Amino acid sequence: MKRFKLYILFYFILIMAGLSSCSDNFLDLEPKVNRLEANSYNTEDDAFSAMVAVYNCLATQPWNYVPIQSDIFSDDAYTGGEPGGGMQQWGDQERSIIPAENSAASALWGRCYSGNYRANMYLLKEAGISWKNESKRKRMKAEVLTLRAYFYWDLVRHWGWVPIISEVIPNIQTYKSIPQSAPEEVYNFIIKDLLTAIPDLPESTEITSSEKGRITKDVARMLIARIYLYYEGFVKPVLGATGNLTYGSTVIDKAYVKNTIDEIISSNRYHLLANYADVFDWGNENNAESIFEWQYADGAHSNDWGGWGIAGNFSVVFYGPRSPKGDPTVAPGWSFATVSWSLVNEYEAGDPRKDVSIYDANTKLTSYLHSFQNTGYFNHKYMGNALYTPSSGGTLDHNWGKNYIDIRYAEALLIGAELYLNDDNGKALNYFNQVRTRAMGIAAAKSSLTLDDIYHELRVEFAGEGHRKWDLLRRGLDYAKTEINASWVIPAGADSPNDFIGREFKTDTWGMLPIPAGEIILADPGVLVQHVPAFQ
Repeated sequence: MKRFKLYILFYFILIMAGLSSCSDNFLDLEPKVNRLEANSYNTEDDAFSAMVAVYNCLATQPWNYVPIQSDIFSDDAYTGGEPGGGMQQWGDQERSIIPAENSAASALWGRCYSGNYRANMYLLKEAGISWKNESKRKRMKAEVLTLRAYFYWDLVRHWGWVPIISEVIPNIQTYKSIPQSAPEEVYNFIIKDLLTAIPDLPESTEITSSEKGRITKDVARMLIARIYLYYEGFVKPVLGATGNLTYGSTVIDKAYVKNTIDEIISSNRYHLLANYADVFDWGNENNAESIFEWQYADGAHSNDWGGWGIAGNFSVVFYGPRSPKGDPTVAPGWSFATVSWSLVNEYEAGDPRKDVSIYDANTKLTSYLHSFQNTGYFNHKYMGNALYTPSSGGTLDHNWGKNYIDIRYAEALLIGAELYLNDDNGKALNYFNQVRTRAMGIAAAKSSLTLDDIYHELRVEFAGEGHRKWDLLRRGLDYAKTEINASWVIPAGADSPNDFIGREFKTDTWGMLPIPAGEIILADPGVLVQHVPAFQ
């Protein structure tokens, strides 16, 4: 187990007794932290534990796990779950009928603003630390700024219009009166944090083996590239943003992002592993293809169904089949996010990524419980692996040590292919074919390239990793509707076909979530207003 992962475990226990400011309602944070201000944030160790607390708000999201929700929203997965249906909060999103009381939406909103609060508290207090090492101070501050950008990236892509809270505010009443900012302003706030952070973040080559999982310059660079593509493809045409993303004299335009991606690719800091399956091997985490992984540990022995005491990857138990028999490597799961037939059919014959990404329970198991929206297909990358069953103690479901790979080098290559598609087709082909031929061999290389080719490759390369929803939306609401609704064409002989009736993507939701009703009630009248047509 890596040292940083151990730090997360150790400090998580301490932090939950002290710096535990996370709450379902960001308006209810102040009293829980004031009691600690007199005796916290004194030493570099205090600062480190506070920074880890911010990291925990990114990784600990058990009932609102963004990758699962994103796949269920897309054409890659169905809600699934227990017989008769479960996790209605995900099913509502799948049907584009989402009440303001949706608990997954509320949990996500709360997690993001809790993480933002922790980040703001760190930024307020770090100047008072007795620092022995100025470069350490700058680096840790930059990590916290990048994490804050992550929280606002989740907020703005799920809600669009959200309050920007950039500092610790001394009273609840002021929190309640902070207005929503327009999407363009939120995106520029994110860019400001990322561009401010980059100079003080280390390159990945400067990260020691004990620091794997900490943020580097390339994490911030890749987040900027993601945001640029989404901003240009969705935020401008759908939400009406007009200006470019900027901070100071820096403009985040196509040329900027091209240069960023080219630098990552030409640096040789990363490489595609020869075997696609090795990327997701449970014993091969933080490998040479990984740019950023959310770190999870299996030794916390946590038993907190409320969520904030969980240090393992809780999402693992959601993915696997129920009561599996016939394959000793498969750990029992809850059968959520069952893989769609649409995704299964997307793979070309002979593409080895299919078996790495999708587990075919009907052929590999002698039996399993056929649950709600059963297709027989499960997320193979992240479902439970019995060979890595967590050590005893606590609740098994909470303690899986499987990291989530958030950013991979393959994404940099395919972003590069998309950026150069209409400007330098030869360069686009070079980047694209590196990903394609790694999986399928040199004979599969393309000699010409279209945007549909790139989208196919994105889909099969990153299946089950939570990216598909955002790729669909950045090609437009009509495109997303066509692809998502087509995934509800159910093949003859499917289990319980009635489980799949009444699902479709409604463009008037814009793929977003309603602001939680509890937040609207707690805020001053008229401060939090729904801007998405379906939720007004």
